[in-house]
Amino acid sequence: MDWIILGIVILWLAAVSWFDLRKGEVPHSLWVIIPLALAGAYRFWQGDWQLVVLTGLVALISERERISKLFGFEEIGRVLTWLPFLLLALFWSVQNSPITAMSIVGFWVAWELGWWGGADAVSAMALSLVWPGPGFFLAFFGCHAIVAFGLMAFTYKTERKVKAHRLPGLPIMLLAVISSQIIQRI
Repeated sequence: MDWIILGIVILWLAAVSWFDLRKGEVPHSLWVIIPLALAGAYRFWQGDWQLVVLTGLVALISERERISKLFGFEEIGRVLTWLPFLLLALFWSVQNSPITAMSIVGFWVAWELGWWGGADAVSAMALSLVWPGPGFFLAFFGCHAIVAFGLMAFTYKTERKVKAHRLPGLPIMLLAVISSQIIQRI
């Protein structure tokens, strides 16, 4: 079963990475929404419903402005309205998987602040639901740090100045998934 899930995830990430590298975006939001829903169903099936509730709530909060317009109720469009629910879901989730719960909220915050694209954040949440253990997050954050600092060093060497780069997140996530699986098998 693990190999099947790994194969599906690698194929999906390879496809969305290709789009991310070519155009800087995925062609349609369903390319990341469907995997998020499937990852949520998988995590629920594994018995970790708290993470699924947290992820679902974060996804709902990220659409708060559309929901506000749909119902014609302006208060729904504010983050403060959702904050008590978010804190409650985070409290439940931290009891079982603290690193995963904090990462899911962190991915959402990175998207809200404009540091990450929506597809990057949703894909990272989906991967967090598939592999909620610390080994995946070590590979995830390690790959991002290596690529970011490596590119910064290269820029410094060629241009003699340090600058941050806007990196395509999905290919780095693919690298992180492959790295985490290699590390687990060693």
